[in-house]
Amino acid sequence: MSNQPDDLRRLGIFGGTFDPIHLGHLICAEQLREALALDVVLLVPTHSPPHKPVSTPADPKHRLAMVRLAIEGYRGLRDSDVEIRRGGTSYTIDTVRDLREEYGLETEFWLLMGQDSYQDISSWKEPDRIAAQCFFGVARRPGYEREIEPPVPGIRSEFVDITAVGISSTDIRARISEGGSISFLVPRAVEDYIEANGVYAPA
Repeated sequence: MSNQPDDLRRLGIFGGTFDPIHLGHLICAEQLREALALDVVLLVPTHSPPHKPVSTPADPKHRLAMVRLAIEGYRGLRDSDVEIRRGGTSYTIDTVRDLREEYGLETEFWLLMGQDSYQDISSWKEPDRIAAQCFFGVARRPGYEREIEPPVPGIRSEFVDITAVGISSTDIRARISEGGSISFLVPRAVEDYIEANGVYAPA
């Protein structure tokens, strides 16, 4: 695991299926890191998403490997396999608990997400406990209201306008299944990994 505790004061936690990770994910993570003055952002691939996905995600080992390739050389971005090591369904409250044990009480936690995920927080497991332990950094989404009601009472959040990039993992997987190109949608190292390992090749 590449994210060893150090003198971090403000830590971003950016979770997702990352199936696969793409340039939109990286732009969001980096621009939120900069806007919120975070020391580091951890990219945390889920083991099993709590909300049933439309399709079964790629093997966690592949998704983690692609995240590591995507952020190689970026000092402000790190990977964490905390949810993959824990196994089972990936709940944010469990990840916050595990990372708190690793990084200590003095580190300020910021959960990073898009506005669509933010508005769904009330459906998460133990949202009040999450809101009590973390700040929220939210990337505004085109088409969403700029002023919205807090999804959980007392939640501490900051909204950031980031570069809008219309890339989705679903579209990338569809392109691969149809034999199309995914160049410039994912980092070149991720593209090469997908091809070399047949990650999304038809069964």
